Amino acid sequence: MKLSRDTWLALGLFLLLALVTIVAGVQGSNKDVASYLSTSPAPYGTLALKLWMNELGIQTIDESPATFELPEEADIVFIIQPIMDITESEWKRLDGWVDDGGTLVLAGNGFFSFQGFGHYSFDASLLDAPAETLSVQTPLLSSPQLATPIPVKADFGLRSDEADFVTHLAVNNKPVLVSFDQKQGRVILSTAAYPFSNLGLKDEANAKLVLNLIALSARKARTAWLDDWHHGIRGNNIIGPDQWLRNTPGGHAVLFIFGAVFFGLLLRGRAFGRPVPLPSEIKRRGPLEHVTAIANLNRKAGHREAVLGQYHHRLKRHLGRRYRIDPSLPDKEYLETLAKFNPELNTAALFDLLKRLKQKNIGEHEAVKLSAEASKWLNNG
Repeated sequence: MKLSRDTWLALGLFLLLALVTIVAGVQGSNKDVASYLSTSPAPYGTLALKLWMNELGIQTIDESPATFELPEEADIVFIIQPIMDITESEWKRLDGWVDDGGTLVLAGNGFFSFQGFGHYSFDASLLDAPAETLSVQTPLLSSPQLATPIPVKADFGLRSDEADFVTHLAVNNKPVLVSFDQKQGRVILSTAAYPFSNLGLKDEANAKLVLNLIALSARKARTAWLDDWHHGIRGNNIIGPDQWLRNTPGGHAVLFIFGAVFFGLLLRGRAFGRPVPLPSEIKRRGPLEHVTAIANLNRKAGHREAVLGQYHHRLKRHLGRRYRIDPSLPDKEYLETLAKFNPELNTAALFDLLKRLKQKNIGEHEAVKLSAEASKWLNNG
């Protein structure tokens, strides 16, 4: 089947759009991967958190297996702003590890963080206004002592029908950071990921907050694991194309485009009714009909002054064209110049006509009369 030029054009535009989307998605995906990554020194990486815990005597585990496996020796696990879904099988491993005494810190304000909150029956909701500071709600955050309020920015709060949790930080009585026990272990949830970043830890208040959270560990934290697995690092490799398509915004955009194109092609093949035959003869309108229509529109709109102004300008331009006289000159000066080149011209009658063409609030009858006079000068001049 021979494709038409329009079809080739549509295919070319689609391929170009797909290419642009893929490039933008890869760039966006790489940016997300770098955010809150334990090997990233960028402002929103978590390399400072890992190095700081090593200085505190807490050994950090640098493993990122090809399949999700929790290091058995880990006492505390940080999942900060994940950009990939935590599957049911992964939750089973996490829950079993927490039940045995581990401490999980899940923080973030993204879609996959909210999914994690939902696993523990918590919902994230927008605050009435972004909070610049949070208030300490319980005396548990006292190692070291925290001043209240503390400068932790938050856009979302937590809500749950469960009552068995402790609120540590809140704004206007809306929890932002909570913790609860799960058998022998503990879970800490926070909608604010900023305190764990390289930039956030530069603030003394955020550093004290992180120390307090480590102190809340169900058992003394000797080893920690910063989860890069849910940032796309699999066996020290970034996610492949299939995972990129299924788990990143850019991949979702590409899939959406393919779906939209497929749906459009499907609809293109549907019969919406009998084709309407084209008329065998097309009757074109004459030029005079167009001129008459424009004139009637101007008449209904009351554009008499504008029409007379056009006649005024056309008349001066027409009469002075031969002598290269500027039509924008004042009428008196223009006529004096014109009379030098054409002494036989009735400058008095012409001056009177130009003066009347500039009248305001003129009636329709008078406007038609002046237009006729101007037309005689244009035809005979």
